[in-house]
Formats: sequence, C-alpha cells, structure tokens
Amino acid sequence: MRVSLLGGRARRPATWHLYQRYYLIGLRAIPGLEFGYADTADRRFAWALERNWPGASRAWEYYAGLQAGQREDKASHVARYLFYLPTRAEPVRVAIDQHDGRGIRDAEAHDWAEVYFKVNRWPNLDYSDKVRGLVTGNGALTQARIDRLVALRDYPKHLDLVFIAKLWPSVPGPTHWHPVEHLVRLFETLAPLKIRSLLRAIVPRAHEGQLPKHYLDRLVNCGVQVTETNITVDELWAATSAARVAFLRPGKHLCVSWRMIDHLAMGACTVCDRAAYSQWPVPMRAGREFVNCEIGIDHDESLPDIADYECIAATVMALVRDEDRAASVREASAAYFDRHATPKRIARYVIETADRRPRRA
Repeated sequence: MRVSLLGGRARRPATWHLYQRYYLIGLRAIPGLEFGYADTADRRFAWALERNWPGASRAWEYYAGLQAGQREDKASHVARYLFYLPTRAEPVRVAIDQHDGRGIRDAEAHDWAEVYFKVNRWPNLDYSDKVRGLVTGNGALTQARIDRLVALRDYPKHLDLVFIAKLWPSVPGPTHWHPVEHLVRLFETLAPLKIRSLLRAIVPRAHEGQLPKHYLDRLVNCGVQVTETNITVDELWAATSAARVAFLRPGKHLCVSWRMIDHLAMGACTVCDRAAYSQWPVPMRAGREFVNCEIGIDHDESLPDIADYECIAATVMALVRDEDRAASVREASAAYFDRHATPKRIARYVIETADRRPRRA
C-alpha cells in the first residue's frame, strides 16, 4: 500500500504542511504503508521543517514565491493525495480540506478528487456524494506531543475551572463584534463563581488596538486576565489538565476547535457553551464526551438572550460539585480519543473510505 502527497499549490506551503501534519503522522504509522511526497522540493523542505531547522519555513515560502502564478491562497487548507491500494488497479484521488468554514474550500480539488474529506462538515448542509467528514486534526501536534497529552490524564486537579480564549471578531458586517460580545458575556458569567478558576482572555495580534475598549474594561472589571501575549503550549496544557472542568467554545467558524483534540487526548471534562455545528464521522455525544450548555452563537451569528447565560454557571457548578460525573466525562473523552481520534485511527478511516469508493468505469 502506498500514499503519495501531491505537490502543494499553496502560497504558504509551510502552513499547508501543518494543516496536514496530523494526518501524515497517522499514515506513517500504518504498518506496510509507504508514504512519500510526489514533489522533491516539498519532501526536502518538509523534512527540514519537521526537524525545526532554522529558516526552513522562510525558505519554503521563498521557493513558493518564485512560483506565485501557479499558487493560490485557498490551496493552503487543502491537500491532494493518491492512494495506491492493493484492491484497486488505479490509485484513488483523495483531497483533505482542513478549512474551518462550512463550505468547500477548493472547488478545483473537489472536482479532481474521487473522495473529498471535509474536516468541518455540517450534517444539515448539502454536499456532493464524494464529500465525507473527518476529525479535525491539530496541526500543532507531533507524536511526542500527543504522547505528552495522553500522559496528563491522571494529572492532579487543583483548579475547578479553566477558560482560556482568544477574542476573535467575525467578518466585517452587522455581526462583526458578536463573537467578542459573546465571549465577554461568558467570562462575566464564569468570573463571579466562588471556585478556583483560571480565566484568561487573549487579544489576537491581528486585532491589537482594534478591539473596542469597553470589552476590555468589562473583562478587567470582572477580574479576568487580559493579555496580548499568546499562551504557550506548556502553560495551556498545564492549566487544562489541572482543572476539573475545562471550558471550550467552538472555533470562530462555529466548528469543532483544534483544541478539542488536546482535550480528548488528555481526558479533560470539557464544557462547551454550545456544541459545534460541524460533526465528525463518529459524532461526539453531549453529556458523555463533553457537556453542552446549549447557549451560544447561532448559525447566523445572532446572540443569545442575556438571561440564558445563567444556565452556564449552573452547569459548571454542578460539575464541580459532582466529581463522579466529571470523572465519567473525562473517562469517556479519553476513550473517544483512543477509539476514533488518534492519527492512526483517522488514517485507517481515510484508507477504508477511499477503498469503498466505487471503481471507475
């Protein structure tokens, strides 16, 4: 069995590589599967990038700049593969779309592919019959980091609640600031709780100096730490693994957040303001692998009523007081990761799905 990752067409190939990294880890872990890059330059640059060679990313970007006319922004989120399977005479054309949005990111790749895996596939939307869902792989992870996350499952809990989130606005328009308003309301709801909490709001670098001051004032007034400095992986994982309850909202496109993989791997008791609209091939179950407060931004980015946020505080307090229930969620979270969300499990699903595709006439 052989899989070939075709030459990247992205303007930022290093980013393209990271979006695919989680799946590459899984493919390389399958016994008897030979994985390779079809493009020699991609293979060499990726090799250097994985070893953290200084300048590898910049060198790859410079190389892509020399081919600017052949590259495009949308291809940064989508990769094309050829799967040479022992059951088929011809390779299966596969695309993996890692974009957070609900739509097909790369129409050309969709038309080219026989199977198009859409990470953030919304179950209530109409896609072509070649589109399949896929777990949102966290491109910041390596196998060593995944092993670290799994080792944190029994980390002592000295915090009751952790909530760390970036203040991302939406696209320009009437609802531009709704996601920030919603996050501020969440922090204002959780901050007064008489529990041991770590609450931190991060201003994304791209929006420094642009966020209206009244949002920042409200956060400071309720005791939430506000910073323009991003949190390190070590800080994030230490806080999340030490908390009885880890609050996590969907990604800014109302999708399953990249961080959900981290939460599942370490077996966190995850509470979401509302479940993501997108769905993985084996759906996570509210009340089992995570707890859903059902209070969040609607698909049209409208905001809940202010009074509705009270149930979020009640849900968190109930979990903090009920250690058996929180432990049950943590156990189910870890079990889901082991069965459905490890890189190797995902790779097997991709291979099996590609192999089930009807043969060409």
